[in-house]
Amino acid sequence: MEGVTVTTKFHLVWMKQCEAAQEIRTRWGPHKALGYLIGEKFVEYLREAQTRPEWRAQVPRFVAEIKQLFTPEEIRHYFQNVRRIGPLGHVMTDDQFEEFRAAGAVEDNAVEGAEDVLRLERARRLLLE
Repeated sequence: MEGVTVTTKFHLVWMKQCEAAQEIRTRWGPHKALGYLIGEKFVEYLREAQTRPEWRAQVPRFVAEIKQLFTPEEIRHYFQNVRRIGPLGHVMTDDQFEEFRAAGAVEDNAVEGAEDVLRLERARRLLLE
């Protein structure tokens, strides 16, 4: 990505996110890395790709890179065990998440939750089928 500026090529941010996922994998294992890359970054990327053609055009390359970094079994295991997505999905235990929710720090929004489920299912199809 040499010479790429964030403002002109933000749709290429997935490349740096894949690099970060490799570092996370080394330090904390594949499940944490997949939580970051798929459950946070890829799902958000798919949201942006719905309305931005330049992002949509990069989805196949992003998918291919994820498949290069992780085995089908690791990806399948992630989808079988994912409980939450987004930044809090892979950094908090269930107890910590419930404590945040009880304190009002996590907002429950049924529409956003349903959209997240649909995006996660799309991610699963793209990465496993």
